[in-house]
Amino acid sequence: MAEAKGNPSKLENETKDSCHMTEAKDNIPGLENETEGTQQNQPLTQAERHIILIGNLGAGKSHCGNGILGEKRFESKHSLSLVTRHCKCGFVNKKDLKYHVFDTPGMNLTERMKKNVDVKTDIRRCLYGLYPGYHAIILVLSANEMITNEQFKLLGDLLEEKAYEYMIIIISKLENSKEKLDEITKDSQTFKKLESKCKQRVVIFGNNPECIPDECVKNFDDVLTNLIEKNGTKEYYTHKNTTWVKNMLKKDEEDYLRKNPHVEKNEASNIVRINAAVGLSPRDKELKSQITKSCSIS
Repeated sequence: MAEAKGNPSKLENETKDSCHMTEAKDNIPGLENETEGTQQNQPLTQAERHIILIGNLGAGKSHCGNGILGEKRFESKHSLSLVTRHCKCGFVNKKDLKYHVFDTPGMNLTERMKKNVDVKTDIRRCLYGLYPGYHAIILVLSANEMITNEQFKLLGDLLEEKAYEYMIIIISKLENSKEKLDEITKDSQTFKKLESKCKQRVVIFGNNPECIPDECVKNFDDVLTNLIEKNGTKEYYTHKNTTWVKNMLKKDEEDYLRKNPHVEKNEASNIVRINAAVGLSPRDKELKSQITKSCSIS
């Protein structure tokens, strides 16, 4: 179990001052806004962290994403009208690294919401549509509603087995205490099976509704860094569609540069990659068809 160090009891009294959260000012479709001092549309090539968040409705994915970024990029309120309906990307420069965090719809959206959102397609597109891939797949679980056997099967339907080699589990809405986590999961064989698949990469994100405590975020960054080092030359999660996506994005980039000749190649590359992951590629229909076809074969 990976857990934050220090005195867990202190976390119950964490205040906003301990989180250093910055409010975002503007809204950019797909790519959630950047703050002053960061450069928009950086190329996805060097010293970066690509992270995707998955989990149930109400688990706190957007809240956790804001905590990882250290700035408010995603709407995170207890209201069904404000939950994530489509994939979005938030970006910051942090500790000399470029963080791209992708937020996805809840795996268990209500039937009413599903009329407007194809959850599986949205998550798969975001997961498989980014090239060269993700450093980490983050599964956010709420301490108030731990994973069920049915949800575990749904996860298996969405992900290839290889994906667990890149997965980190974040526990939200729980005091930063390994003892408390052990207590609420002691009878859950499903959680223990999932934890084993992820090689015990579990991070508790505290129970502060305003922001994620700094020591929890630091612990996450340490676990993420260790995961990347462990995966070595296989730094990014790749899959059976990786080459196909790479070729599709090359066409998107050529089209974009043709229409926007003033844009630098690296900037165009970044734009089309993020657009593809959030459903804004001009070849989105082809991308969805390719992913659906390959998933039905597996």
